[in-house]
Amino acid sequence: MTDITDAFGRHDVDIPNYWGAKPVKPSIDELKPQIKKIIKESGSIDYALDVINKLIGGYGVESIRGEWVDHYYQDINLLYVNKGDTYEPTVIYDTMKKKWYIGVSWGDIVEKESKRFDI
Repeated sequence: MTDITDAFGRHDVDIPNYWGAKPVKPSIDELKPQIKKIIKESGSIDYALDVINKLIGGYGVESIRGEWVDHYYQDINLLYVNKGDTYEPTVIYDTMKKKWYIGVSWGDIVEKESKRFDI
């Protein structure tokens, strides 16, 4: 934080919190170029998701189970960054299709492929 003195002479005031405002976070769409670069250069799906989780302010990487995939993933079909809501756009890796989704919610994918996820 920059050394700031507020109107009352206090140093190091967290301005957004001081005034009751929340800092604006970039959207997934705005971060898409950075996310794509992380995916391309990370060398690991798990590492990429961990870095993306920090970048987009997620609540950790979680999984959705469904049909059998392979001996590594077993029945884990989706790995995604938890954004706190089923329909919040996020970053997802589909282990069965070996495909990345950026700016899509896991809820939409599960609804669209309900047989695969046994719902």
